[in-house]
Amino acid sequence: MVSLKLQKRLAASVLKCGNRKVWLDPNETPEISLANSRKAIRKLIKDRLIIKKPAAMHSRARVVERKQAKILGRHTGHGKRKGTKNARTPQKTLWIIRMRVLRRLLLKYRTTGKIDKHMYHDFYLKVKGNQYKNKKALMESIFKALEEKKLLAKASVQVTKKSTFITEKKPVVAEEPKKVVEKKEEKKTEKKSKAGKKTAKK
Repeated sequence: MVSLKLQKRLAASVLKCGNRKVWLDPNETPEISLANSRKAIRKLIKDRLIIKKPAAMHSRARVVERKQAKILGRHTGHGKRKGTKNARTPQKTLWIIRMRVLRRLLLKYRTTGKIDKHMYHDFYLKVKGNQYKNKKALMESIFKALEEKKLLAKASVQVTKKSTFITEKKPVVAEEPKKVVEKKEEKKTEKKSKAGKKTAKK
């Protein structure tokens, strides 16, 4: 059998691949053995006597299947674990995730105008102080604070209304005694004038 080592090496350099990726047609061995230059090899490649083998398929079907099983909780028992609980899911990463979620919610509420900057700052510090374990708890406390704020606003409006009502009434109350005094003085003057007339008649 004729050795085709040279042809295989030349074909590999022309096709820009490894020797094992080169396929030489076994039925055309005599013709291929005559090719001893790159030019001749290129002609054989054009005639499909030398072919570059396709890349071998590396299936991920089994990997995908195992991943889906892991999502359901399979293959995650004590025997499959290497490393402590904190090494597998660190407390710090959980803290960072929680902080980002809560801060994102506060920012959203501030930009939409649900809470003002003062309220935002108060809740930001409370979040930092680990007061809220999740988004739901933070939302509940925000709504509670907003309701309290509304009630306070209503109460302050009522107080201002009362104060304005009192201030409006005050001058009326102050004027009444003056009128009474004036009436009394008028009566006195009338009496004096009557008494003067009587004395004049006598």
